[in-house]
Amino acid sequence: MKVSFIGLGVMGTGMAFNLAKGEKEGEFEDYLVCDANSNALDQFNAQGIKTTTNIMDTADSDYIFLCLPDLEIVKNVIVGENGLLKYMEPGQKIIDFSTISYLGAIEIAETCRANGIEYMDCPISGHPRTTVEGTLTIMCGGNEELFNTIKPMLDRMGKQILYMGDNGAGQLTKMINNCVLNICCASFSELLPVGVKLGLDPEKLGDVLMTATGSSFASQTLIPKVLEGNFEHSFSLQRAYKDMESMNEVLMKYQIPLPTLSGTMQTYQLALQNGQGDYYKHAMICYFEDLLGVKVRKKNYEEAEAQLVK
Repeated sequence: MKVSFIGLGVMGTGMAFNLAKGEKEGEFEDYLVCDANSNALDQFNAQGIKTTTNIMDTADSDYIFLCLPDLEIVKNVIVGENGLLKYMEPGQKIIDFSTISYLGAIEIAETCRANGIEYMDCPISGHPRTTVEGTLTIMCGGNEELFNTIKPMLDRMGKQILYMGDNGAGQLTKMINNCVLNICCASFSELLPVGVKLGLDPEKLGDVLMTATGSSFASQTLIPKVLEGNFEHSFSLQRAYKDMESMNEVLMKYQIPLPTLSGTMQTYQLALQNGQGDYYKHAMICYFEDLLGVKVRKKNYEEAEAQLVK
């Protein structure tokens, strides 16, 4: 049995390394990793794992795993003019870890099914460290029999492996999770500057929002970064907004009003218009800081920043 992994970015690299353990332990006989960037292959070559920059080398695989940046690239790799689907045989499987839209996943699955190929959307939740540890949450949509077949391989990459339903169910689950996170992030981004404007200490207020009833994963993870003035991250605010756009497509299709999500999208739009698009989502607080003329930072933030400049 041949298994391939395409997409060795920030998240895919750790996952591909963990999946490689299956070859060493006899779970499958042939394993190949692929990325268009040859530099991404160096660390795999160093460990004796077979690599390629040509996706066509993966087209004869029994199972092809994908971890790609967006829907456009996923479509290009699978159903594009020179996509895999033209070269695959009925019975082969594609397992897609990419975060794409719910409607996009259903469309790709239908095209694959018409060509005798099984497609399963399995978006992931976590961060680079959890990809290395193999402790991701993986939400799966597609054929349940296929899910049961690939679960031992998924277990190498994730700790929480959930079968959510038919094609698209994995992406819908991920979209809902992301939107809840985005709403939580927008709430403290709007309200922290108000407290500081009216005289509250930013660190003490931040401590309350990280520990009291208003706390969330977003506040616990991101408020410390706000206080340090650290807005860098591999996943940009612009891309986070696209997640909500995908959810909005579903809401429009099924005529479902969600006022809180709509308001959060407007908060993100303000941040995007203010130039925070390339930073992580908590950078939206900068818009409200500018609006109110305050900074939500530690007491020694300016001193530490001056030291960095020196």
